[in-house]
Amino acid sequence: MYFTNTKIVSIFILFFFAINSGFANSSADIFISNNTKAISLKTAYERLTGKEQHGLQNTMIDVLQKAHIEQGKFKDILGTYRMSNDPKTTADNTERFNTSPNQNLSDDDIFSLAKELAIILNQESVAVFIPDPSVVGKISVRFTSSQPTINEIVNIIHEKLPPLYSQAFSIYLTEKQGEFDSAKVSEIEWLGSKVHLDEVKKAFQQETIDYEYGNVFLIFKDGQKDRI
Repeated sequence: MYFTNTKIVSIFILFFFAINSGFANSSADIFISNNTKAISLKTAYERLTGKEQHGLQNTMIDVLQKAHIEQGKFKDILGTYRMSNDPKTTADNTERFNTSPNQNLSDDDIFSLAKELAIILNQESVAVFIPDPSVVGKISVRFTSSQPTINEIVNIIHEKLPPLYSQAFSIYLTEKQGEFDSAKVSEIEWLGSKVHLDEVKKAFQQETIDYEYGNVFLIFKDGQKDRI
């Protein structure tokens, strides 16, 4: 069997469009909070399990419906990050919205939606993850050997990884009930191109490491965006 140059080019073009079409129709993530001041992880957990998180999701639903965004998936998260005007790390209750793969949204659609959410919820910025095959933009650790508490995972990150990894990461819980000190962590996640897969694998050798290709941006209220 042999291929002519024309056939090889045709196969390449079909493969190229298949790959790019898959990413074009992939789901984007929007990460948003309704917290406006520096708080502890314990306070963020209380907000995550209380009326504040319900209010956050209801506000998001209103904005999404007005923008004619199809139903996607919501996920409650504990977030930690360093504020631009404060060297200290703070925490917040966060909602992650995963857009529907059945709705073709452009990057500008996502940016516009994030800007609107930042304005309405009075946030300094909103993080978005947009699939792109050229760069790893999301790394997560799923705890399969044992599930640590919130304080335990914070200490592990401080001890096993460079300081950068403690500045901003997301915590997924096994369930949203019970006391803060006993809450178990099912997964942690980092966004952006500055974290490295090999460092995470070395720190969590017994756990399951996942990663996704994509670009991560911070979208500000004035429409400016910063790739991280």
